Amino acid sequence: MVYDGLRWFTGARSACRVGRVGGGYFGVGRRRSPLERGFVSVVAVRVQPAGFSVAADSITVRGYTQRKDKHAKLVSVNDLTIGSVGLVEESAMFQIFCMSHQPKSVEPDALLEFVWDFSSWKKTRTDSNKIENSYMLGIGSEAVYCIDGFLAERVKDFEAIGAGMDYALSALHLGRSVVEAVETAIELSVYCEGPVKEITR
Repeated sequence: MVYDGLRWFTGARSACRVGRVGGGYFGVGRRRSPLERGFVSVVAVRVQPAGFSVAADSITVRGYTQRKDKHAKLVSVNDLTIGSVGLVEESAMFQIFCMSHQPKSVEPDALLEFVWDFSSWKKTRTDSNKIENSYMLGIGSEAVYCIDGFLAERVKDFEAIGAGMDYALSALHLGRSVVEAVETAIELSVYCEGPVKEITR
């Protein structure tokens, strides 16, 4: 094995590059960790008969240093509730965009148009229109989620996004509250951290 200061390589380096030898978690062909992709955190939502509850953890990471900010992941802007996971730069830009924009409805085509409008708006300010973050939005009494800039759907029962998503979804599936779901992710994922913030509408 060869260590290049960042990764372990098994076998010949060129073979690892094309995924033929070793690789595994530490090889070149491995999936990038949530930290490398900027997808630390967790946001969970449960739709109720007359609204929704959404909760988020508070971790923000710079390099390998974390800080806890209860206002970084879950905010209310212009009658929208916004939960975000991903890069803080894009989350902040999305919050600014939402100060003067709202989706026309919670239908998938209207949500995609809203996300594409944000993409165009972002390009005028950063020279990149790529949407890298995932978002949970509360619009009126409805909740929707948008991931990868191309999937936007209404939440029918419960949903979660972020690095702690699988843990939170398991807890929600077992009937736990959104706060308990986020606490479960915090307990089990190294990419999630308290305190928990909740908004109910």
